[in-house]
Amino acid sequence: MSAPNDGENPPTGLLGQARALLLRTMTFYRDDPRTAGWLRTRLERLSEPLRMAVTGRVKSGKSTLINALVGSELAPSDPEERTQVNTVFRYGTEPRITVHTPHGTQQTMSTGKLDPATIRDLQRWRPDEVARLVIDSPSPGLQAITLIETPGVASTAVQETGRSALAQILSEADAVLYLTRHPQQTDIQFLHSVHELRVARRAPINTVLALSRADEAATGSDDSVDTAERMAAHHRQDPKVRSFAQYVVPVAGLLAQAGATLDQQRFDALLALAALPRQQLEEQLLSADRFSKANEPEDLDSETRQTLLREFGLFGLQRALTLLGQGTSDFARLRTALLDESRIGALQEAVHLQFVERQEALRARSVLMAVDMVLRANPRPGSRQLQGELDRLLSNAHEWDELRTLSGLWSRQLRLPPGLREEAEKLLGAYGPQPQARLGVPAQTQPRELAERAGAITRRWRALASDPLFDRAHREAVRTVQRSCERMLAALCNAQ
Repeated sequence: MSAPNDGENPPTGLLGQARALLLRTMTFYRDDPRTAGWLRTRLERLSEPLRMAVTGRVKSGKSTLINALVGSELAPSDPEERTQVNTVFRYGTEPRITVHTPHGTQQTMSTGKLDPATIRDLQRWRPDEVARLVIDSPSPGLQAITLIETPGVASTAVQETGRSALAQILSEADAVLYLTRHPQQTDIQFLHSVHELRVARRAPINTVLALSRADEAATGSDDSVDTAERMAAHHRQDPKVRSFAQYVVPVAGLLAQAGATLDQQRFDALLALAALPRQQLEEQLLSADRFSKANEPEDLDSETRQTLLREFGLFGLQRALTLLGQGTSDFARLRTALLDESRIGALQEAVHLQFVERQEALRARSVLMAVDMVLRANPRPGSRQLQGELDRLLSNAHEWDELRTLSGLWSRQLRLPPGLREEAEKLLGAYGPQPQARLGVPAQTQPRELAERAGAITRRWRALASDPLFDRAHREAVRTVQRSCERMLAALCNAQ
């Protein structure tokens, strides 16, 4: 472990300063093995991919959406509640399952192929018997981000053991993807609880809300996903939702999983169904029961029908067969069309922009939250200096203000005029943290020219900050851009 850099070259940037404070806190609590060990795990995570919790109420589609994001069927899903323990899906060169117990022991099972049935059996263990499962998979979808599936909010696992999804999120995750059919009071209360800690209130920048069953928004009709998109746009403007969520996006999770995991066998079965006379096919698709009991085409057995119904749902089957009927007869084209209709791409883009691209700010948030939790839970004489350093970092964490403002611009929660919005995004670092990228000038621009341009832009944004036509939210956004300009100008002037 490297020592904190307190010499001639102190750490720069919020994450560097947060890491240095974490190291000093570890040293301060070195005589407390449990606390020091807990902090050490937070330090080690800084070298790992970002960790995103996938959570929500029971049967909100967590497992299904994880499979869609990963691109393979790893997380088992069932009609009944199954996930009883935290399950971590992370990238590994070889498939492997590691079982962690509450007593600190672990057992690793190497396997040539990850079997969802095996994972399902392990997830049925009680949380007081299995603390968490770690699933290593070579799936490319896990290279940039680790996914953590929690028991559902208000699940039986929570009721029986008291180990809530909230506690797991606060201790395990850098970011949160919260799933719901549509936000209800239970969801709002839970997400406000996630942001009750002081650091979380200072930086509510780590949550994306997904309307995860978008195909059910209009009782399963063809325009259900479009209806869900209108619902998401409404929720993006809701002050209660905006207080903790950076973006709201609809996604048809089951349709996304079906597209992501489509294979030749299922494609051939869909082709056989699409070849039926239109009226006969429409009659089969009137209900799940009719589809299950139909006997045409003859070579489509009952087991295959049940598999299609389970993996696509009635809405997914209707959309896939409609696409085939419209001429999408190529395997790759059908897969792409299903993924497009599911809106999984929009969710992946939101996760990338909100989380992966800004992961340093999120990692700093996790580190400072860990330090804050330790100082509050285990105060002791002499910790006041650490508390003072934490307070200083929290009051000067401009990177969080930038991220929150960018999130508002990207999600259209903040609506600046187009030209002003594009300039604001650049100045906030959307296209890179370097002065050249923020100012939108060539990389070879000379320092003096950079400073002059930064000065002119700073003066203009100062004037905008006093515009009485802006409401409070937009005035705060403009002031954040102004501070970014002033910080950049000061750095350029000091460099000359």
